[in-house]
Amino acid sequence: MQTKKKESQSKRLKNFENLLRSRLEELRNHVDQLRREMVVEDEVDDEATQAFRSHNREFVMTTMEREIRNISEIEQALERITKKEYGVCVACEKAIPDNRLQAIPWTRLCVDCAGGGIKRNHDRTLGQPVFGSSLG
Repeated sequence: MQTKKKESQSKRLKNFENLLRSRLEELRNHVDQLRREMVVEDEVDDEATQAFRSHNREFVMTTMEREIRNISEIEQALERITKKEYGVCVACEKAIPDNRLQAIPWTRLCVDCAGGGIKRNHDRTLGQPVFGSSLG
């Protein structure tokens, strides 16, 4: 029974590893494509063309920065798989649910620690202030 559980866990991790490697390759290819497309343009006298090129360059740079950050996060996730630490929240050390790992396979945090599991005060009634008031 224990062997089947280990095999299942190993297969599960291999699936996540394949998903991560596939996404890593996509991102690297996209960053390479963006780098090739970012050529230094020649001088233009038209201010509208200059503004367009400047805006486009900023957009491409922002996209590249985000993609490079994702590449780094994926590489770290692959490292956690190697160290047998994958799927465990680095903040609370609880298991990260597979649904979250399917959505964001490189995540290091469970939903609660990432701030997605917002704790709501259900005792509050409609019309009451959210924060205590020093008035009155």
